[in-house]
Parts: sequence; structure tokens; C-alpha cells
Amino acid sequence: MSATLPHHNAHHIVFGAGLIGCYVGGNLVLAQQKVSLIGRPTFLKQLNTHFELADYLGHKQSVSPIPELFDVQQAHAKALKADVLWITVKCTALNEAMSDIRDLVTKNTLIICCQNGVGNHNVVENAFPHNQVIRAMVPFNVVNDGKGTFHRGSQGNMTLEVVASAEETTKWLARQLNSDLLPVSITYHMTALQWAKMQLNLSNAVNAMADIPVKEMLQTRLYRQFISLLMDELLLVTTKQKIKLPKIANLPNKWIPKVLRLPNSIFALVAQKMIAVDPKVKLSMWWDLDQGRKTEVDFINGKVVDKAHQLDISAPANEWMLALIHDAEQGKRLSAEQFKAAVAEFLHNRN
Repeated sequence: MSATLPHHNAHHIVFGAGLIGCYVGGNLVLAQQKVSLIGRPTFLKQLNTHFELADYLGHKQSVSPIPELFDVQQAHAKALKADVLWITVKCTALNEAMSDIRDLVTKNTLIICCQNGVGNHNVVENAFPHNQVIRAMVPFNVVNDGKGTFHRGSQGNMTLEVVASAEETTKWLARQLNSDLLPVSITYHMTALQWAKMQLNLSNAVNAMADIPVKEMLQTRLYRQFISLLMDELLLVTTKQKIKLPKIANLPNKWIPKVLRLPNSIFALVAQKMIAVDPKVKLSMWWDLDQGRKTEVDFINGKVVDKAHQLDISAPANEWMLALIHDAEQGKRLSAEQFKAAVAEFLHNRN
């Protein structure tokens, strides 16, 4: 892999352009890059006439020109080749995607993996051993109004991994992309950063089962207390592995569970930025369950459980949450009221 890639004339292909992919792709266009989006026709159709980015702070910008839009078959027919390939499919679709992206990759393509969890880029590295593969961490959620607007609903910087063989390109790309709509950072320590992000992602499963917006979930102490248990288990796992978690929220990671356990009145004062999210936003796992799709729970709560077992420690809260989501995926989903009662019982039994 060459240490440098074309910059201004690079062709960026976003594969699996859904919520995150379209948001990143739109920002690439605004950074004056050549962009193609590959995704489901039913999803990309809305972009033909209108493509707009917005965020929870009130920033808004139309995307122009509209990037090239393709489904997988069209992309193969066009013989598209990527200088930079952004893989934005979910973890659950990553293995299947490898055959679809093979024709998009040249020997010099830089591949950027945007998946949740830890270590999922290994699938891509194994499939493309001669390409440079780096990771991107996306901490915020994006929603779509069905009319071409993609809205970032929460705080956080997209972070690109810097490795020696692609350092110049990655740093340049981070500078080009960084904006109010898409704050961008770089890191030399992506694995630790992914564990830190996964700590925050543990609330995803709770949001899915509670069936309420994130802001309301965080304003409910019962749910915050349970999320703090999920986080405590992850922190034990990372401590055992001697992984020092970088701060990606406004608090050091080890403080977050303590803050979550605070009474509502104190929490509202201390955690104002934590609850500075759009009042209607729900997380991706809620959307997956709502639409009957397989969730990423195995790559989030399941990762904590698997690693805990390897380290011979327990993670009962994450095991319980994992089982509930698996049941929900099989059509045996608790109602919101049943889940809230079950969480209360779990906390009571623990005490």
C-alpha cells in the first residue's frame, strides 16, 4: 500500500450507504471530494432530488452536487473502482459484504471500516491482506426523515485511525472533513477508543427494549442504574486487559457509571451535555427491532460477555440483556412495561 493516495482527485466510494454512510458521504461531497454511494435503491431514491445534512445544534447544509448513486449490481456494471472505500454496513452484514466489494478494490485502495464493536475490521483485513485497512469510530447517531435529510442527533467526533503506511492521507482527509456538521479527530490508539465507544453503546440495547427516546431513557434513573451495571462490567473487562480507555464523552469513562447512578435532580445538573440530544431520537438497535432486522447486540453486549468469559470474570447484566435482545429478535419481545418491571426486579435482586 502506497504511503500516499490521490487527494483532491480521489474517488471515495461509500459501500452500504445507510444513515451513517449517507451522512459521511454527504460530508465528503461538502469537502469537495468525488463521491459514489452504493446502497439500497429504496433508500437512495430520495437523494435524487434532495440531499441535506443537519444536526442537533442547528447546523444545516444542502449537499451539492448529488453524489453518484448505485445499487450493488449497477456499481459492478459500471466497473467502479475506489481510491478510498468506506464500508458502512452493520457488523451483521460485514462478512456478506466482502464478495460485493471485491470488484471495487484495487491494490492501492485505502479501506476504512466504520463498524461498531471491537476487532470487526479483521474480517476486511483477512479478505484484503494487501490493502491498507484503517478504522473509523462514529460515536453519534443519524436519523433520516425519508425525504433526503440526514440529521446528526448527538455529540461526538468521528475519529480516523492513523497508521504509518497511510498517515499522510489520513491526516489530510481528517482536516478536509472536519466541520461543524462533522467534527473529525484522529487517533493512534483505535482499539482502546473502540472499547470506550462500546461502553457508551451498551445503552443501545436498553433503549431498544425500553421503547422510548434516548433523552427520556437518560432522564429515567432506573434505566441509568441498569446501564451503569452494564458499563461496570465492561470497565472490569478492560481493566483486566490493561486497556486504558480514552475519554470520548465529557467525563472520564470510569466516572460515567457513577454519574448515571446519581438522583435525577443532581444528574440533570451534572450531565447536561450527556442529555443534549434531540428529544425524539432513538438508537439504531431500536430501529433494527422495530423493522424486524437482526441487531448488533452480539458485537456490543455479546463482546463484553465473551471477553469476560475468556478472562474468567462474570458479566450477568450484559448476559441478561443479550438474552432479552435475542428473544426479541425471535419475536418474543417484552413490552416496554414488562421490560421496565424486569429491570426493576434485576436491580432489586442484585441488591
